[in-house]
Amino acid sequence: MKKSTISLAVAATVATSAAVHAGQYVNPGKTGQALLFPFYNADNGNSTGIHLTNTTDSVKAVKVRFLEYKNSDAVLDFNLYMAPKDIFAFAVIPDANGDGAAIITGDASCTIPVLGEGGGDFPGTATENADGSTTRIQPFVNRGYTEDADSSIKRSLTGHVEVIEMGVVSDETYAAAATHDATGVPADCAALNTAWTSGPWSENPSAGMSAPTGGLSGVAYHINVESAASFGFEATAIDGFSLSAQHTLPGTESPSISSGTSVATVQTADGTWIDYTLGSGAEAASALLQTASLSNDVLALPVVGGMTDWVVTFPTKRAHVDVATEADVVPPFTDNWDGSAEESSACEPVSIGRWDRETSAAAAVETSICNGTSVIAMGAAGAGSALSASAGLTVLNYPYSEGWAKISFDNASQSMTLGSGATRQGLPAIGFAAYKVVNGAMSYGSAAVHKTSITSSGI
Repeated sequence: MKKSTISLAVAATVATSAAVHAGQYVNPGKTGQALLFPFYNADNGNSTGIHLTNTTDSVKAVKVRFLEYKNSDAVLDFNLYMAPKDIFAFAVIPDANGDGAAIITGDASCTIPVLGEGGGDFPGTATENADGSTTRIQPFVNRGYTEDADSSIKRSLTGHVEVIEMGVVSDETYAAAATHDATGVPADCAALNTAWTSGPWSENPSAGMSAPTGGLSGVAYHINVESAASFGFEATAIDGFSLSAQHTLPGTESPSISSGTSVATVQTADGTWIDYTLGSGAEAASALLQTASLSNDVLALPVVGGMTDWVVTFPTKRAHVDVATEADVVPPFTDNWDGSAEESSACEPVSIGRWDRETSAAAAVETSICNGTSVIAMGAAGAGSALSASAGLTVLNYPYSEGWAKISFDNASQSMTLGSGATRQGLPAIGFAAYKVVNGAMSYGSAAVHKTSITSSGI
């Protein structure tokens, strides 16, 4: 199995004002150069629709990558060339011809490779519709984890998504090729393919490219038709991710969430922004997302069929833990992934507190979270999952009908040195709580992003 390592070195820190971001940072305005979707699910009849929006007047080259739930191994990636003000819409669905997931889209925006192409062990399909549009289906693949004990394509049924702006297409010819005409169709997607096969990008991918400028946004919705429930959520947006173009062929490992600048602009508990230069882009991205806890409401009220799932995703975890031994793990994570057993490696200890609406507290649950993307069903055993999930699902007994809970990453080893004596407690985590209520044949769903907390010293 291919192992990835990142530097443990931490350099000096430089303070900055709240108005200036020298490094990558989580943009509260929800646009950026990198988008992190905490969840997709095509298991048990589920599907996940995703919209990517280019809010700028530039043509963007964007890497879209899907990562399975256990170790965040890539199961599909492609290059997307977005016209100014363009939206690229697709859905993750069960593969009708296999046991894994696939994406389906009727969007005309240019992709390299062209989605829906045949060949290989997981061939896609392209269907011409009566209105002249094309519906494309591209299955996910398991090539990234064939050496693991669990190499099943079923691992691709759930996971998370990262979207990285590779740069602005500044070459006028190729920018025009990706730009949509009056009918909403790009002028010449074939020209972009030729640029890669025999044109300038085949020798120099940076030719005619300039640095990324941000302005990408993303929304998603998880839907289960059978249970008539849908849950909407947004991507976490990281801006200032890279100062230079990172235009690469599809199928390459970069750019990824680890490929950004090593400077992280993090916010302290009092709202101050501070720049820290770390040993790698992966460590910088982790510093942005590090939290001492996740908290949210829980609804398990039987009279309305209340159900609550929590999605917990560690989007940078693979870069820290996919190493040879536990001693090689990069903080703030503590355990390495070895791929030898389905659910027994790269586990992180957590403490989960549970309260009802009137402040009564149950004993804290000491447990572990092992997957890159996990779904925690809050309720009694057998109560089911609000998201109709099974892959990566854990059931946590919640003894009340309504209240809230808190997952704490308070193990002493789950900390990260940012520089100049500054340390921060916790793990880089994102996600949301999904709430479902049932009214006869109808269900209603809503989602709320997790609340985070900052525990630090020397800042």
